[in-house]
Amino acid sequence: MVHLRLIKCGFKMSITRRELIAVLGTLATTSNLHADQSSQQQSRQLLQGLACNMESWWTDLDFMQRFERAAQAGFSSVEFWEHNKNNRNMNSVAALARKLDLNIVQFTGWGGPSLADTSNHYGFIETMKRVTEIAHQLNAPMFTVVGHQTLKTIPQAESLVNLSLALETAAPILEDAKKMLILEPFNPVDHQGHFLNGSADALRICREIDSPFIKINWDLYHMQLTEGNIVDNLYAGIDQVGYIQVADIPGRHQPGSGELNYNFIFNAIDAIGYKGPIGLECWPENNDEKRAIADIITQRFG
Repeated sequence: MVHLRLIKCGFKMSITRRELIAVLGTLATTSNLHADQSSQQQSRQLLQGLACNMESWWTDLDFMQRFERAAQAGFSSVEFWEHNKNNRNMNSVAALARKLDLNIVQFTGWGGPSLADTSNHYGFIETMKRVTEIAHQLNAPMFTVVGHQTLKTIPQAESLVNLSLALETAAPILEDAKKMLILEPFNPVDHQGHFLNGSADALRICREIDSPFIKINWDLYHMQLTEGNIVDNLYAGIDQVGYIQVADIPGRHQPGSGELNYNFIFNAIDAIGYKGPIGLECWPENNDEKRAIADIITQRFG
């Protein structure tokens, strides 16, 4: 029988894996958010500091219903992708998050078009003005920017220069709003067609701009597929890490479902001194929420 010693998030308790499954089973079968407050509170403690992604969890539910399910499962933090996808109403999202006592830690502020093309820079800057306002509306401290789609007519080196120029131009807007832009590199394995992969170029860009409000969304799934050696590279780049996301390999399922030693990785994240939230941009294997949460907690505290 595995006992989990929970001492990392400001509280200390012990729970067996069997007890953990029982807690999660109660939450998974409870339709009333207030039906089992003790189980929900225990799960909320276990999941403290972890933000589930509203695009990859509970995909069979309507977008707004996923927030309710996240709160029911015990999450206190969430993230999501495009703020304007399918005419999403950010006023409604903000109101629901307040009602459910959920923190929105980040969302996607710019997915494209590519910032390799300087003709897209004006639209990007105008969007940054609006997105910082949306971040205030959602009480979100940061938002993700991609915009590194490869264009055949623009070489790699020029693309990187132009991306850096766009971010540097946006820096005063971000600094005035006190909202952080987190640049997310992808990987060339299952996210082909992007000129920013792995940590090296993203680190160089962010260090050259040198703004506390332009950092990296350090997605360990992308980093592993691009360059491996993920713990040493995280240590080397921690000065530019604004946010960390996790998923296992293969399949981009929850930590504990694949080949990565996420217990070791979570311990390294703690040891390095990262205090921010960790995004669960992973798809629960077989859509099994209870097993996914149990795996994540086991890896986090086991």
